[in-house]
Amino acid sequence: MEEKKEHCDEEKADISNGGAEIKQSQFEPEDKDVESIKSDGRGNWGNQLDFLLSCMGYAIGLGNVWRFPYLCYENGGGAFLLVYCLLLVVAALPIMVLEMVFGQFTSTGAISAWTVSPLFKGIGYGMVLLSTYFCLYYNIIIAYTIYYMIASCKNPLPWAGCDHDWNTENCYTDQVSDTTGATPTLASNVTVASGLGGKVWATEEYWKYHVLDITEGLHDMGTIRWEIFGCFLAAWLIVYLCIVKGIKTSGKVVYFTATFPFVVLIILLIRGATLDGAKEGILYFIQPKFELLASAQLWTAAANQVIFSFGAGWGAVHTLASYNNYRNNCIRDCLLLVCFGVFTSILSGFVVFSVLGFMSKDAGVPIEDVVQAGPGLTFVAYPEALSRLPLPQLWSFIFFFMLLTLGLDSQFVTLETVITAAVDEIKRTYPAISKYRFWVILGTCIFLSIAGLPLCYQGGIYLQTLLDWYPAGYSPMIMGLSEILVISYVYGYSNFRKDIHCMLGYYPGIYWVICWLGLTPGLLICVLLATFIDYTPASFGDYIYPPWAQAIGWFLVFTSVACIIFYAIYNLAHLQEGSFVERWKAATTPAREWGPALDEHRIEAGYEPLNTPKDDMELNVAYDNIAMDSKETQTPM
Repeated sequence: MEEKKEHCDEEKADISNGGAEIKQSQFEPEDKDVESIKSDGRGNWGNQLDFLLSCMGYAIGLGNVWRFPYLCYENGGGAFLLVYCLLLVVAALPIMVLEMVFGQFTSTGAISAWTVSPLFKGIGYGMVLLSTYFCLYYNIIIAYTIYYMIASCKNPLPWAGCDHDWNTENCYTDQVSDTTGATPTLASNVTVASGLGGKVWATEEYWKYHVLDITEGLHDMGTIRWEIFGCFLAAWLIVYLCIVKGIKTSGKVVYFTATFPFVVLIILLIRGATLDGAKEGILYFIQPKFELLASAQLWTAAANQVIFSFGAGWGAVHTLASYNNYRNNCIRDCLLLVCFGVFTSILSGFVVFSVLGFMSKDAGVPIEDVVQAGPGLTFVAYPEALSRLPLPQLWSFIFFFMLLTLGLDSQFVTLETVITAAVDEIKRTYPAISKYRFWVILGTCIFLSIAGLPLCYQGGIYLQTLLDWYPAGYSPMIMGLSEILVISYVYGYSNFRKDIHCMLGYYPGIYWVICWLGLTPGLLICVLLATFIDYTPASFGDYIYPPWAQAIGWFLVFTSVACIIFYAIYNLAHLQEGSFVERWKAATTPAREWGPALDEHRIEAGYEPLNTPKDDMELNVAYDNIAMDSKETQTPM
């Protein structure tokens, strides 16, 4: 180990001292690393804070504020929180660190990086396809936030009260009182019916019967909701404007979008904690029911959420890191990112459950029955809390603007993953594609906005839930599992360990060794097996998806997995020669292009230079000398 470290240090000294003229003529100083050297137009982060905030914006998004609370609500509160934290440490974090190191080392997108083992390049295609599904349905959530943001400008707030056209006889709100200021009661048009004691909160009816105008199921998509469609197009326009100028522009946008949500959530928490019944809601959130820990559904939901909320297995973490300075301490950055992400999820949980506790006590029903669980929980609990603040219109607008910024962060980073992977891959055969990046982004946004039109229909929420339940729920775990197995066992952990050392100057700790080589893949395999053994079909409230709808969901899961299988078959059949053993060996051996993007770093790590200038004799001699020394002391492959 020490020999390897000394070798890397000696090579750095050769380049920075004895080879000073080479570095000054051909390379910029290390802290200006990638941008000044690359001539392919790929670009990089303006500074390290851009990268950190972009990662925060991606990992700290609607998955924390929107998805985490409703999954926690559906799965027993504290029990879900306990399993969530456990899986974060042993599953999501190791995958994120591996992806971040992998992307930074290669400086390429999620597809091109698989020159590390060409047979498994389908993992990259699967990640990009998965990110495409995500972009489709995530933007409709952003559209809902835009809709609520506009509705917040009305006085009174449209979701307050039971005297609207969309309200039913079961509508309930504690804000309905007589002129004497008596204790709030059921609205006058409420009759005690079935369900939750005959009571349905006004905020829930506004969400279901006005915003969605929901149909009875996926079999009935109804008609297009033109207001939602307009907000959907607006969301795509905003996303396009955020990324059209490249990674540097989006890196500046997150200075605001990644920090503003914390201010709003803290204000809502203070208000929620002062509501009558908030204590009971918070205790439901943090006190686990240990009997629920035996439920496979709980473990699956927690694994889905921890992978979803931090973007592990999606390729986006890899893409963000690929724009990094080669020497950046990405493992440290990843640990900071996870800490902020966990804080945001728990903070959001406290906000939502404090309000649910109030709603439960006020309506006189158990917390688990106070509202219909599902993706719309955020659009029920939060508006209820907002309506109780002074100047509710102002705070509602600010809150939904915050949700908009959270959604945009994750959306344009995921879209950047798709575009970067496509451009980096096409560039191998058509280098001029970088000049047309503007058109690639525009065409992608137009295509996805058209493909997402069904989500704007009355039954669109059922389609959104299907995408969220199946491809967004199961596929990231499969992608992350495949990624760890290939890098640890096909490329080889020892080789990956050496790469990390030459890039960061130190070897990964024993914790990462244990996780990458056994604990993380073993745990993910167990969760996936438990999912199939104790299978729970997709549902939206009381609606259980019929078998044909579940089949569509599993087909969407299979499409990302099929990318791995079919590309491996294609590679062995058409891109390799010889016997099956010879083809397999060639397909699993790193390609010549594998390694750092810059020749300076490739030589230092013992890789063959790719772009050595042939007309510079002195530079060639220097490269040859360093490469010869490298071969004498290490064999990276």
